Amino acid sequence: MNLGKVDFSNEKPSFTVHVDLDGARQIFEVHGIQYDYKDDPLFESGLKNTLDLFDEYRIKAVLFTIADDLKDGRKRELLEEAVLRGHEIASHSVTHRRLTQLSLEEKRGEIAESKRLLESSLNVSVRGFRAPHFAIDRECLELLDEYGYEYDSSVFPTARYAKLLEVPIVPSAPHIPFYGAKLLELPLPSFRPRPFPFHPCYSLILGQTYFRGGLKKFRQSNLPLMFLFHLTDVANPLPGDRLKNWRLKLMTLSHLRADKKLEKCRKMLDSVTDQYSYTINKDLVENVKEDLRKNKTLTLAISTTHETGAAILEGATVKAAVSEERMDRVKFSTQYPPVRSIEAAIKTAGVDPRKIDRIVVAGLPSRKLFPKLARGQWRDFTEFHGLSDYFPHFNKILYRAYYFYRSLGYRAVQKYFQKNYGTKPELHFVEHHLCHASSVYRTAPFEDALIVTADGVGDELSLTVSEGRNGRIKRLNEIPYPHSFGQFYTACTQILGFRGGRHEGKITGLSGFGKLDPELYRKVKETIRKSGPDFTLDKRYYSEGFVRGFSLKKLRKGENLFEALQYRNYKSPLKRLIDGYTREDVAAVFQTILEEEMIEAVRPFAESTGLKNLALAGGIFANVKLNDVLFRALGMKQVYIFPHMGDGGLSVGAALELLQARPKSFDSVYWGPSFTEEEMESALKEVTSEGLRYRREHNIEKTVAFHLAENKVIARFNGAMEFGPRALCNRSILYQASDPSANKWLNDRLNRTEFMPFAPVALEDKASLFFESMEGTEHACKFMTTILKCTDFAKTRCPAVVHVDGTARPQLISESINPSATAILRHYDKLTGVPLLVNTSFNMHEEPIVCSPEDAVRAYLDSKLDFLAMGPFLAWLKEEDPPSGKPS
Repeated sequence: MNLGKVDFSNEKPSFTVHVDLDGARQIFEVHGIQYDYKDDPLFESGLKNTLDLFDEYRIKAVLFTIADDLKDGRKRELLEEAVLRGHEIASHSVTHRRLTQLSLEEKRGEIAESKRLLESSLNVSVRGFRAPHFAIDRECLELLDEYGYEYDSSVFPTARYAKLLEVPIVPSAPHIPFYGAKLLELPLPSFRPRPFPFHPCYSLILGQTYFRGGLKKFRQSNLPLMFLFHLTDVANPLPGDRLKNWRLKLMTLSHLRADKKLEKCRKMLDSVTDQYSYTINKDLVENVKEDLRKNKTLTLAISTTHETGAAILEGATVKAAVSEERMDRVKFSTQYPPVRSIEAAIKTAGVDPRKIDRIVVAGLPSRKLFPKLARGQWRDFTEFHGLSDYFPHFNKILYRAYYFYRSLGYRAVQKYFQKNYGTKPELHFVEHHLCHASSVYRTAPFEDALIVTADGVGDELSLTVSEGRNGRIKRLNEIPYPHSFGQFYTACTQILGFRGGRHEGKITGLSGFGKLDPELYRKVKETIRKSGPDFTLDKRYYSEGFVRGFSLKKLRKGENLFEALQYRNYKSPLKRLIDGYTREDVAAVFQTILEEEMIEAVRPFAESTGLKNLALAGGIFANVKLNDVLFRALGMKQVYIFPHMGDGGLSVGAALELLQARPKSFDSVYWGPSFTEEEMESALKEVTSEGLRYRREHNIEKTVAFHLAENKVIARFNGAMEFGPRALCNRSILYQASDPSANKWLNDRLNRTEFMPFAPVALEDKASLFFESMEGTEHACKFMTTILKCTDFAKTRCPAVVHVDGTARPQLISESINPSATAILRHYDKLTGVPLLVNTSFNMHEEPIVCSPEDAVRAYLDSKLDFLAMGPFLAWLKEEDPPSGKPS
C-alpha cells in the first residue's frame, strides 16, 4: 500500500466532484421493492439538473454510470449529452449488484463488461470505478487493476474496509492499495465518529450544520476532497403514487422540492469552493500518481517485544535495518523506543528523518491487544488441566500485564520524532504474527507459498499457518498461547540448565549427540495433549512456573522483566520426568517431538492448499534441523526462511505488510551500518598502546586467504553489518575447516559453549562439491537458515563444519552477494583446493555480534585471535610483522 503524501502546488487542497447515477430503480431495489415503471423521472430530472448546476460552477464531474442504463434510450441520450458537456464517464458496474456477494467470475463480469459496454456505447475511455453500495473487497480491487482501471473510489478509511480489503489500514490519502499495482484508490472522506458521511445526500436530511461540521473536520487533514453527489440531491420529487412508504420518500429525497435542494447544494458547493481549489478528476489522479512516482514513501518500521530494532524502507526497498542489541550491546535488547537503532537506520539509509511519511509498529496497539489478552487469560483459566495449572496463573497475568504495559508505550516513538525532528508521522500497527508472515512471504523467491510462523508468543498467538497467493496473505489456522512450540522447546532449554530465549540453538546441536530413548520419548510425548492443527500442551508440565527470584541488575542492563524475574517455562513434574536421562538424550527427544508435532500441525494445510513452496518465519525457525525436516516431510519444492526469523525481523515485515508489497526476493541482508576507512583506522590507532599493530594491505583478500591457509584464525570486519542472527562474512571469524578439533578449542578461546559445529561459507558455484540434495534450498542457503547433507569430500576435507549426523549449515556466496568474501574464498581455493571456510559470528560469549570498528577491536583484543582484518587493514598483536599474501 503506497501511502505517499499528496502535495499540490496550490495553497488550498484540491477537490474534485463525483456523481453516482443511481436512479429510482436502483434505490427501490436497495430497499427490497420492485420498480414496476418503464421510465425513471428521478434519473432524468436528476442528471439534467446536475449538469445545469455544474455548468453554473464550471465543474466537470465524474459520472459513475450503471452500464445497464444504456438500454434505456432516454438515459442514453442524457449520458451522451453529459459527454458532450465534458464530463467523465466512470463505471458503477453493469447491474448495481453488491459485488461482495458475488462469485469471482460474477465480479469479473461486472467489472470487465461494464467498462467494455460504456466505452463502446459512449465512445469514451472509462478509467474509474465505484462499487455499488460501496461494497468492495480485495478481489474487486485486484480485478480493477487487471482490467486497466486507473482509479477506484469506493472505500472509506475505516477498520471495516481494512478488513474487506485484507490490509492493515486504509489511509485517508489517495494511495496505491497494493504496492506495484497501477490502480489508485481515492478514499471517500472519513466521517468518524459521525454515523453518516457529510456529502450532500445525507446533509440534505441532517442539515447544513452537519455538513459544515464534517467539512471543517475533514479540511484539517489538508487532503484532497472527493466531493460526492447523488442524483437524488437535485432531482425532482418522484410522483406520489410511486412512493410505497415513507422510507422511499426519504431515501429519494422526494420530501424536498428540487429548487430547495438546489439552493442547499449551492450553499454546500460555495463552502467547498471557499476552502478548496477545484481540480478536474483526471488532473488530480495524474498529480497524485506523479507525486507517488517522484517521492517514494519513506517508512520507519519498529520491532517490538524481546528484540527491538528499526528498519527504513523507501517504497518497498529496505534501505536500512538494525537491531537495538547491536547498538546498545545488550543481547536481545528490549529497549523501547529503540532510539539507537532508529538513529542508526536513518544514518545508514541516508534519509532526512523529517521526510519519513509514517511509522509502523510490529504489534497491536493497547486498545486492540487488551481484549485479546483478556480472552486469552480467561481461556487459559477455564482450560482445566489439573490443579497444578492454577498456581502459576499469577505469572500469566504478569506476562499479559507486562506486554499490555509495553503496548501503552508504543506511541512514544511518535513523541520522539516530535521532540527531535519536529514532525509527527502517521502511526500504524500490524499484528505480530502477520508481520512474521509478511516478512517471509513478501521477500520470498516465489509468488505462492504455504506460510508458517511460530515462536514463543506474540500478540497472544504462538503459531499461524497461512497461504500466500498473488500478494495476499490469507490465514488458515492459528494456535493460541500458551500452547506453543516455542514454550515447549524453551522448557527443554531451561530444564537442561541453559537460558531460555537464548540458548535453544545449543539444544539443537546437543540433540545430534543423543539417542532416541523409547521410554523417555513416550513420557515426553504424553505431555502433549493434542497433536495436529489444534496442538495443545499439557499445562501441568509447561508454561510459566513460579518466579524463582528477582535481579534488579538484569533489569538495569536492559533485559526484559522475565529475565529479571528468572521465570521458567517448565514445572516440577517435567523436571522429575526427565531425571536420570542424559542431557543429550533429552535434547534428542525434544528435537524429534518438535519436528513430528510441527509436521502434524502443518501437513493438513499443505495437502488442502496444494502449495509446494514453504515460507517460514518466527523464532522457532532458527532451528535449522526443523526447517530441513519440515521441508522434506511435506514434499515441498522450495523452502525459504526469513534471514532475521526472530522478533528482530518484525520491523521489515510490518512495513511490507502495510505496503501490501508483492513477493520480491533479495540475495543479501547487509542493511546495517558501514564505516569509512578513516573510522576503522582511528579505532585501530586508539589501541596501539595496548600492543596492537596494523598496516594497510594492497590486497587484503589475498592476504587473508594466505594466513588462513597457514592455519591462522582471522576476525573479519568489512562493509555493512548483516541483519539477523547469522554472521554472513562482514562480521565473521574465519578459519580453515580441515581441523576436526576446531569446534572445541576455538569455542574455548571465544568462551562459548556450543554443540553445533561451525557453519561453513562456500562459493555458490562450487557448492555441489560439498553438499547434496540442494534442490529447493538454494535461496535459503544464502542466509545459513537450513542444513544440507555433506558429500564425502566435505566429510574428509572439511570435518570442522560437519555435524555428527553428516549435515552442515552453509552460507553460499558469489561476487554479486559479497565480492570481498568471494575473493577470499577464491584465493583460498587456489592455495588449498578447498573453496570453503569456517564462518562463525564475530562476538564474545553472551554479546551481540560486533557492529562498529570499536566493538571489533575490543572483541579482537579479548579473544586474542591471530589477526583482525578490518576493511583494507590487517591488525595483529605479536611483535613481528606477518608476511603479506604470496602470489597464488
